[in-house]
Amino acid sequence: MASAAVFWDRDRTLIEDPGYISSRDQVRLLPGAAEALKRVSAAGFENIIATNQSGIARGLLDEPTLESIHERLRELLAAEGASIDAIYYCPYLPGDEAVVEAYRQDSDLRKPRPGMLLKASLERKIDLAGSWCIGDSLRDAQAGRAAGCRTVIIEPDPAARAELRRRKEVDFTVTSLSEAVDAVLNHSRSSSARTETIPGTDTGETLQEILSFLRMVDRRQQTVDVSLPAIVGMLFQVLAFVALIWAVFGFLNADRFSEPMLRILFTIALQLVAMTFFLISSRR
Repeated sequence: MASAAVFWDRDRTLIEDPGYISSRDQVRLLPGAAEALKRVSAAGFENIIATNQSGIARGLLDEPTLESIHERLRELLAAEGASIDAIYYCPYLPGDEAVVEAYRQDSDLRKPRPGMLLKASLERKIDLAGSWCIGDSLRDAQAGRAAGCRTVIIEPDPAARAELRRRKEVDFTVTSLSEAVDAVLNHSRSSSARTETIPGTDTGETLQEILSFLRMVDRRQQTVDVSLPAIVGMLFQVLAFVALIWAVFGFLNADRFSEPMLRILFTIALQLVAMTFFLISSRR
């Protein structure tokens, strides 16, 4: 049976943000972070961190260093009786600011896209409709809403809070971690209702985001390209193969070559279309 989760942003939500943390010695829990995680866990939710870490693409740290930072985070939480069930991060960044070529790419993992949440849902059997996303920025809420979760933004500034309340992606705006957990516990639906659609969520938009995730290419895992152009290309490739067999039978059984030649031309046209879509896919 699927369980629900609270997806936490990391920096400025659970830990201090001095700007691109690059050492485990820089990790400092925010006041109330451990208590918030303990309350969520006691309520039956999984605690999952989903964090953009473009510092890797910017060359400010590497993935082993990030793992060390997260190990330190777990240690600090454990010292206060709290824990994290899983951590997902996106090391990618498009554009010239990404100085490490291996990570210079657009990615569906990067918030405000919901890739990390969808990946967690698939790997950990998370009920997204019964889950929450808590962070300090609009992109956290956008990722949560696109995945089908309810959303909470922590924002101490009253003017900024008022602006966020006008955004459809934001369900609740609060001033502290404690208030964020209050929102989750006071407004969570029972397990029997977790499969219902969230009011105000565009189901079509969510399905499109899920499709986008399923097309995602993760270089680190060497996944197969299942982008839409590649799928269309494979479809035309199959049609071209069938047309070739059709043309060969035409040559074997026909008295004149005109009709089989038309079949060959049709086969070539299908193959060219397939190659075009494969070329488009390779440039994505």
